[in-house]
Amino acid sequence: MDERTQKVIAAAGAERSQWALLTAPDSVAYAARHVAGVETGPSPFDGGPTAALISPEGEISVLCNELEAAAARSSDADHVFTYESLGFADLRHLTQKYAEGLGQMLDRTNVKGAIAVEAANCPASVMAAIGGRARIRWFDVELGRARSIKTPQEIAALRHCAELTAAGQDAVAAAVTEGKSELFAWRDIRFAMEEAEGTRLPVAGDFVSGVARTAAIGGPATGRTLAHGDPIISDLAPRARGYWGDSCRTACLGEASPALMQAYDLAYECYQMVRDTLRPGITAHEFDAPIRQRIKDAGYFNPVHMGHGIGTSVHEWPRLVPGEQALIQPGMVLMVEPGVYREDIGGVRLEQMFLITETGHEVLSPFDIPAQMPII
Repeated sequence: MDERTQKVIAAAGAERSQWALLTAPDSVAYAARHVAGVETGPSPFDGGPTAALISPEGEISVLCNELEAAAARSSDADHVFTYESLGFADLRHLTQKYAEGLGQMLDRTNVKGAIAVEAANCPASVMAAIGGRARIRWFDVELGRARSIKTPQEIAALRHCAELTAAGQDAVAAAVTEGKSELFAWRDIRFAMEEAEGTRLPVAGDFVSGVARTAAIGGPATGRTLAHGDPIISDLAPRARGYWGDSCRTACLGEASPALMQAYDLAYECYQMVRDTLRPGITAHEFDAPIRQRIKDAGYFNPVHMGHGIGTSVHEWPRLVPGEQALIQPGMVLMVEPGVYREDIGGVRLEQMFLITETGHEVLSPFDIPAQMPII
């Protein structure tokens, strides 16, 4: 049995449940290794979310529409249940067919006792199908914490995703030129990652330029025209094979102002603080506090997290924020992204992927963070 499946069973058991029913795409990818599409959101051919049922013995059943059947059968699923979506032999509403398929999966696997579900992603159709078959428990918190310590297979997957981010970051310098739009540059940056993977990829993150847009921290590429002296934040997060990468570098198009150079120097100083202090045995709060204070003392602001976990979701527990008492532990993979922002200067953010080891950390991102502001 895969260690990830074992962790799901343990998380359900912590909530006094024998079974686990997963309905979030990232959880299904984690527990069953079935990668459902996320790039365009919920499919119009879905009557409900692709679901993975985990038995107390670790047997995996997956329910999906027939378009996903081949992918589900190549996953770790022991049983695949499907319903017609694109065809027209059965013209009942998709939600009816989904509910029927879910009921069949629950009946054929003889679900009883208590079943743990994800409150944040459990629709009414799932609740109705469980009906009188089993008692319902919620295990979002336990599941999120169980997923925070990565298996060797996950570390390899995340390392691969980090390599894709490096391909994107390496493409920024050639993609960015004066007079070109952010969208035009983004096209080339995204293509570099997709070419490296050999297929189309869902990509999250930010690509913003200019003082106002970088000071606002992030956002998607727009038609804004790139101009001389623009700071550029390139935060790239591709999803490949069910796992996510993440990354961020900041550069300047043409000559940087002295104020922007100083902001970069501060961000790099904070990055060095990350390298000096990130280790197991301290809390997220203890890690975040001195870096955040340094930013504040220098007259800048950072209203967001200093970092976060990553895996089959682009943002996972724990978040590196004030007050978070989660203990940083060996086996966690954390995105750490110190950023400094000022409305009159713009923003600078530097981000790499870190594997927490027994004695410190290993940088999984195969690209450098330059000590000085890169000039494109």
